[in-house]
Amino acid sequence: MTVSLHKRVRRGGNPWPSGRGGAAPSLVLIGSLSYDSISAMETTLTAKLKLLTTPAQFAALRQTQAAYRDALNLTSQYAFAQGKTSSTKCLHRALYRQVRTRFGLPSQLACSVFRQVGTTYKALCTKAKNNAKARRWGHTKKRFKGLDQAPHYGSPTLTYVYGHDYSLRVGQEVSLLTLAGRIHIPYHGYRTHVALLQQGATIGEAKLW
Repeated sequence: MTVSLHKRVRRGGNPWPSGRGGAAPSLVLIGSLSYDSISAMETTLTAKLKLLTTPAQFAALRQTQAAYRDALNLTSQYAFAQGKTSSTKCLHRALYRQVRTRFGLPSQLACSVFRQVGTTYKALCTKAKNNAKARRWGHTKKRFKGLDQAPHYGSPTLTYVYGHDYSLRVGQEVSLLTLAGRIHIPYHGYRTHVALLQQGATIGEAKLW
């Protein structure tokens, strides 16, 4: 499941209420989940779940997102300096201890950093090769500039792996790993999506926005 977490704010700048009597903003969890439909075919869809955080939980999530983003940029700079490598193994071997010590990321989140940066460089290298080929054939005169410098990650997006650093709990709660440990947050969502989650739909990775 690819899941994203968004801060949602109403018009006028007022955050959604936390649902616990506090003024903490809520977050939206977006993800893809697979299930067997009536036609016996696997169907994939995106589920949007609004997380109802306390102020402390929201702060913990934002702190984790900031550390993850900083780790992405450190890893991206290293990959660029190493010939724009997309090797996850290379990045893991060179930076694992530094990423965990410097940013305090749990093991699984550190591994997700290396996979994400490796995927970014792999995609950019493919675009660069295709652009070079198109220029040789005279299809374009524009040069691909996506690898002129190390890619920079500005969005506070964090990747979670289901069963490792996030999971769903009974009572309509989600468990998320942060720098300070696991936190359990209740959520709301579209009735059909929530029902599918509770009935055992297949879930994969998640993105916290």
